[in-house]
Amino acid sequence: MKEIKTAVNPLYYIVFIAILTLNVSCTSPGQKTTDSKEMVVWYNKPAGNVWLDGLFIGNGYMGANVFGRIQNERIALNESTFWSGRPHDYNDYDAYKYFDQIKNLVFADKFAEAEELVNEHFYGIPAAQQAYQPLGDLLLDFKVTGDSIKDYYRELDMETGVVMVSYTDGNVKMTREVFMSYPDHVMVMRVSANKPGNVSLEAKLKSPFLEKTMTKDNRLTINGIWRYLPGTESWLIAKVEGTGLRFQTDIIALPEKGTLQATDSSLVISDANSVTFILTAATSFVNYKDISGDPAAKCEKILAGVEGKNFNTLKKTHLNDFTGLMGRVHLKTGDPAMNERPTDERIADIKKGLPDPDLLAKIFQFGRYILVSGSRPGSQPANLQGRWNQDLLPNWGSKYTININTEMNYWPAEVTNLSECHMPLFEMLKDLAENGAKTAKAYYNAGGWVTHHNTDLWRGTAPVDAARYGMWPVGGSWLCQHIWEHYLYTGDVEFLREHYPIMKGSAQFLMDIMTIEPKYGWLVIPFSMSPEQGFFVKEGAREAFLSTGPTMNTGIIMDLFPNCIAAGKILNVDKEFGEQLRDALGKIPPCQIGSDGLLQVWLEDWIRGSEGHNMSANFGFFPGYSITLRGNPEIAAAIQKWLEPRTPRTSWTSAWDLCDWARLENGVKIDTVIKQFFVSSNPRGGIGNNFQNTSSNQSDANYGFTAGIAECLLQSHAGEISLLPALPVSWKNGSVTGLKARGGFEVDMEWKDGKLSRAEIKSLLGNSCVVRANGEKTSYNPAKGETIIIQGT
Repeated sequence: MKEIKTAVNPLYYIVFIAILTLNVSCTSPGQKTTDSKEMVVWYNKPAGNVWLDGLFIGNGYMGANVFGRIQNERIALNESTFWSGRPHDYNDYDAYKYFDQIKNLVFADKFAEAEELVNEHFYGIPAAQQAYQPLGDLLLDFKVTGDSIKDYYRELDMETGVVMVSYTDGNVKMTREVFMSYPDHVMVMRVSANKPGNVSLEAKLKSPFLEKTMTKDNRLTINGIWRYLPGTESWLIAKVEGTGLRFQTDIIALPEKGTLQATDSSLVISDANSVTFILTAATSFVNYKDISGDPAAKCEKILAGVEGKNFNTLKKTHLNDFTGLMGRVHLKTGDPAMNERPTDERIADIKKGLPDPDLLAKIFQFGRYILVSGSRPGSQPANLQGRWNQDLLPNWGSKYTININTEMNYWPAEVTNLSECHMPLFEMLKDLAENGAKTAKAYYNAGGWVTHHNTDLWRGTAPVDAARYGMWPVGGSWLCQHIWEHYLYTGDVEFLREHYPIMKGSAQFLMDIMTIEPKYGWLVIPFSMSPEQGFFVKEGAREAFLSTGPTMNTGIIMDLFPNCIAAGKILNVDKEFGEQLRDALGKIPPCQIGSDGLLQVWLEDWIRGSEGHNMSANFGFFPGYSITLRGNPEIAAAIQKWLEPRTPRTSWTSAWDLCDWARLENGVKIDTVIKQFFVSSNPRGGIGNNFQNTSSNQSDANYGFTAGIAECLLQSHAGEISLLPALPVSWKNGSVTGLKARGGFEVDMEWKDGKLSRAEIKSLLGNSCVVRANGEKTSYNPAKGETIIIQGT
């Protein structure tokens, strides 16, 4: 290992990335040794009927919630493409006729009239989308002796993705292991006993959309089809009559000794030494326009691929894949002796405000775990509930809410060394750009492409819901940030070449609709709401939502346009278009500080309406970086002033607060915000006993928490790699390995008494860097593969 001491002039990443020509993808570090319980959560009782007591597993394609019941086990199943509805074009091709009228009303400050016109003529047909659906359940009815059950133990090892349940029934120890394999596309479960002939159970499959159940030899199959069920529509979920996606779920049983009987609707195993179940599922989904696929053929192919493989072989394949991702990053802090206590007891204590940094490290890893389990190449992206939903009418449809929630899902992907898990989002972006080009033309008579604040499996890109929520034409522009971020971390030029047209298309749309507003002469998006916050022009006025050029939109433009310019330089394309973008950047509104000392949300210093969970004006500070702590201290101070009195309503807003306070480099406040994540003023906030956010069962908060903790430990957005910029003050000692920095670096750190004691920064691409550590900046010029070693004071 070579220590690098060569100094170079500080280079901002926007500069050295722009001249990068190597096509090099990040390499995965080898699995590191770890404390055996570092990523283990465990319990001394079953989950019962509480959804957030179950333990999630997944392989991206499928998800399952394992309850760990002793006699009547339930494993709830999801498949990433099983949604309500069917292919549908939401666009209203007459909407463009009203664009100029709405624009002129907003410019004339006739906001109520503009909103009425939007609601009547500028929404999708219908003005609501579809919902992610449960596939059904695997039910296992175990024969028990009737004697007392003792020594119950249930765990999830997040590093391996394996759930284990054990207990003693009479004088027999029963053990279950279950995991979902991405390489083999199956769920695998082994039930065993420590004495021969003691495994007896019946396996069944059920679904709210069941059409047919079949058994043959050792295989149980159900077929189903989505159809509208009474009571499953709301103002957020459109009613669709008739049928939609078809699906099939298959399970095969491989008993050791004993007997296997197939009934009309179940598999019965009696007196076996053990039994291995292999389950898979598929739908008729081909793409967002086509559901003519054959789920039976898909299942047949998958099961043929695992034929002849025993439990140990399947598990080995799974572990090589899963630990290869989860094992890249380890975070250790706090007292590992706390792992001797059941996880639910520790969660109860942390909700009371008691310290437990070791548990916080596990919750950090949980965000990574559900990204590995819920988003893999070939699957759909993680939605509002990640991959795990049991409801026919889930909160907010468990859709892709792209005015923050979907983006938050993927905030930790690059920095926590899970670039591969980002891929489903990029595939969805291709679909959105295709369908969004129709929407851009139909609604705005513009080129490029657009999507608004929500989308679903059918890739709806038209505005939905209502003006106060959905009239926001920059959802796609925000998503484009993820393309650029993936490039900054990996240096993958071919990836950038493939996806740059998506970025350009979003920028082209904005260039086509942006207009010089009449009062100040700024170049703005003519009408938009600022996500979920209204305003009052004066005291006593009616609350309004639509306005010209909200601050968040400007922040997104200040993110997208420079990224497009830099990408064009790297790829040596679109020089003229880049100049047009540069010219436009000189005409957009500046950030403004209002009379209250806060960053303005709109062009005017209007009275703020109920903020709810809104943080949109802060976009340029995080997740953007057009505003930085040292580069824009007055604006950063205004953001801090807004943050200081906040009591977030939900855990996911605490997660965004966490990220903002990390950018403000305030480790004291970080401790406070972490507590708010668990003890929210809103009863919907907090986490369940399996770490999942309790606010509408949404996963976004968990992903956001992980990103926020990573931001406390490592930042690389402001032209430098900053080590431990916002370490929580209660985390006195600890270490982290495997985090990633923009520019192609992998970072390991140790700290003692709240100060960096040692860091190793491996260069994966050979780029120059500036490192900030313990308050000092140093420039380095490492070769590819070399490691910078920093010893703390």
